[in-house]
Amino acid sequence: MRDAFVQTLLEEAKKDKDIILITGDLGFGVLDVFQRELPGQFINSGVNEQALMGMAAGIASTGKRVFVYSIANFPTLRCLEQIRNDVCLMNNSVVVVSVGAGYAYGAQGYTHHALEDIAVMRALPNLEVLVPADPIEAKLITKYLVKTKTPSYLRLGKSNELMIHGREPLLAHGKFNEIIEGEIGTILFVGSIGTTAIKAAEILHLDGLSLSVASAPFVSSLDKEYIEIAASRGPIITVEEHGRRGGFGSAVLEFLNKEKIRANVGIVAATQKNLSQIGSQEFLREENGLDVNAIVSMFRTLREG
Repeated sequence: MRDAFVQTLLEEAKKDKDIILITGDLGFGVLDVFQRELPGQFINSGVNEQALMGMAAGIASTGKRVFVYSIANFPTLRCLEQIRNDVCLMNNSVVVVSVGAGYAYGAQGYTHHALEDIAVMRALPNLEVLVPADPIEAKLITKYLVKTKTPSYLRLGKSNELMIHGREPLLAHGKFNEIIEGEIGTILFVGSIGTTAIKAAEILHLDGLSLSVASAPFVSSLDKEYIEIAASRGPIITVEEHGRRGGFGSAVLEFLNKEKIRANVGIVAATQKNLSQIGSQEFLREENGLDVNAIVSMFRTLREG
């Protein structure tokens, strides 16, 4: 996803000198091409996230569209006060970009595991939270973010994520992107964990259980029409590589309550049972309840209950 983001942003920035990319001293090899081709639109601020975010807000206040890029927790939790005060409350045109969502940097340990960021960022005023599922969605959402001036949070995976979409979907603000059409239930997901959601639906399909599967890239603006249909169809399972509290599943429950939609909902999210664990992304997903069996079991429990 990060490569799709950088390449798309570079293409757009070549057409618009008001697009600025700032990094906190990382992205070497990934951001080199941007720095080389557009040195006047690139800043390496060093390891100083709080100053970096204040700088981004100041530049944005002059009419620029500023993208701030860093690893997961660093451009979010480490400089939360600056995002709240300088970006959101001042309504400055800054996109906070985190790379390595969830357990993508698993071997680096809990300091690099991003499992609270959706909850924290979606609580901020004026901030739109977007979570693409694969490189295709990352490309389309980057183009969307270039056009809008809204303060935003873009949550990316790391690299080499599998393509979820067979062809480019029609990206529309607040709409879900359906991958599989089903009849008796729905799996809604955010991020690259969608490959696991699809595998779960395929296993259930072998037992004659037909589920729809859809990506929900616009976490701050959920698709009312699709959710109403999903609620009438059967159980809804939300899947996210994030902690259970305050994440995508919570956003769906809040939305259902606000819109007075009755639904049978199950949340599959990281249990975070052992915060000191270190390992591959796949290993940490399995250890924290983010595998095919967890989704299949959740659906069967809801359907039977």
